[in-house]
Amino acid sequence: MKTSILLFASLGDLLGGDEIGIDLTAPLSVKTFLDQVEEEYPDLKKFERCYRVAVNQEFVTDEELIEPGSEIALIPPVSGGEPAHVRASVTEHSLDFGALTGELIREDCGAVVTFSGTVRELTGEQMTEKLEYTAYKEMAEKQLLEICREAVSRWSLGGAIVEHRIGELAPREVAVVAVCCSVHRKEAFEACRFLIDTTKARVPLWKKEFGPDGTAWI
Repeated sequence: MKTSILLFASLGDLLGGDEIGIDLTAPLSVKTFLDQVEEEYPDLKKFERCYRVAVNQEFVTDEELIEPGSEIALIPPVSGGEPAHVRASVTEHSLDFGALTGELIREDCGAVVTFSGTVRELTGEQMTEKLEYTAYKEMAEKQLLEICREAVSRWSLGGAIVEHRIGELAPREVAVVAVCCSVHRKEAFEACRFLIDTTKARVPLWKKEFGPDGTAWI
């Protein structure tokens, strides 16, 4: 069955129309469906999944099923015509949160929210001399990028960046920076909290604490 996919704004400009079609003969998860759409329309990959999928006029997640005959729409970020700017990295170099914030200042977004996490010297009465961060780097970067894309999709952001540092860090040094931009501040604040909370929960990063009483993985 030929299924129509509605396109809007910058997605329509990219693919040269307000509708495309794809054969859908059995239920598919949203993720598998998008894999198939990108295979037939490779230009869509330029958006790096920074758009939301609506089925029968309701937003859906990657795991939900699309039935043949459904009304499907791809919804780009509402902030404007440019695709969202998404980037993530795990690095041994110092993090410049000012530069990262500047990277997401756009004419079509009025809110930029930045979170920077630093190494604490004191946790209660426990003193920290330094932290050593390690990571499964390739997987960590992949997960960080997925988290950024998910945030862009859920809050229609203009962009999202997460950078995390590895190696030895002294107190007050910046360990992680999360930045996002959107049309309005509410979405930017919510999305930035999601970026850092989900990074802590999902990404394979570990830290070893060094103090007067010895070392411990925390």
